[in-house]
Amino acid sequence: MGAPITTPPRRRLNLTPRTITMLVSAVATVGLGAAMFALPVPYVLETPGPTLDTLGEQDGVVLVQVPEEPSHPLTGQLLLTTVGAIGSEPGSLNLLRLVRGYLSGDEALLPYDVVYAPGQTTEEREEQSAQQMSSSQYTAEVAALEELGYTVTPVVEGIPEGHVLQLGDKLLAVNGVPITGYGQLIDLMDSLEGGSTVTVQVERDGQTADVEVVTQGGEGEPARLGVAVGFDTPVEVTYGIENIGGPSAGTMFALAIIDKLGDEDLAAGNIVAGTGTMDADGSVGAIGGIRQKMIGADEAGATLFLAPKANCDEVQGHVPDGLQVVAIETLDDAVAALEAMRDGVAGTLPSCDVK
Repeated sequence: MGAPITTPPRRRLNLTPRTITMLVSAVATVGLGAAMFALPVPYVLETPGPTLDTLGEQDGVVLVQVPEEPSHPLTGQLLLTTVGAIGSEPGSLNLLRLVRGYLSGDEALLPYDVVYAPGQTTEEREEQSAQQMSSSQYTAEVAALEELGYTVTPVVEGIPEGHVLQLGDKLLAVNGVPITGYGQLIDLMDSLEGGSTVTVQVERDGQTADVEVVTQGGEGEPARLGVAVGFDTPVEVTYGIENIGGPSAGTMFALAIIDKLGDEDLAAGNIVAGTGTMDADGSVGAIGGIRQKMIGADEAGATLFLAPKANCDEVQGHVPDGLQVVAIETLDDAVAALEAMRDGVAGTLPSCDVK
């Protein structure tokens, strides 16, 4: 028989009061640190959002629908770009996620009150965003149709009390000059001086009439009719966009309409992304989150990105490798950029990344 197996006696931890205090403090510190990183912070983290091809479909729904089939095959893609927002709901962004986003380099950290109006409810914000999207679609339609040569008739949609023009008046001419579109109306009024009297020919209740209007604006300022103007368009465009708000897709909507209704294939097999508000006169305006939109465009395979010239200072030094960013101020500029890429001379376009 072998020797008996003996078990050594257990050692007791001889914890001094000081050691116990240190252990309790360490556990408490870890717990407090974890709790701190889980606490909500008053910031919004902007992230690259998804892209959508305005020439295509989403879940079987055509994103930009025109009433007639295109005269040419639609090749390539015209991508609208978006920005995601973590923290759009108060308390939904914690410190740990904030730190991760800040260190990633692909996300932007902004104070909550800079992104959203103080005191604005989630419902109010969503309603405002939806209205901005609807307005951008409307003005994109007007600008695109005028770019294509359609006549878009301005219509009076709002008047102050006592104005000589009436709701529903179609504006046909000013001082004998026929009105062919909103942009042309603005150019014409810009050539006149505020306070002058103009003769406006209108269509009212099926009849034409001449109305004398004393314009608004001071001496040396451009004349304005002092009414809110809508549009009577000859072509109806509908949209299948859901769960996206804001005004920044206007430029890409307008380009999709032009590609679908025009005689030429603008995208021409290329993947082009972009952003920018679109006014009815074809002016392209600044937007937010352009760095994140460029990242999203690059990830979607775009090689050309159309950026509002007003955003170029944010673009410089942040362009993903292989993505050409072109500065645009008008819808004409955007169309010219697509034509240049189609014709293989995109290198001549004005860069938004000149340092």
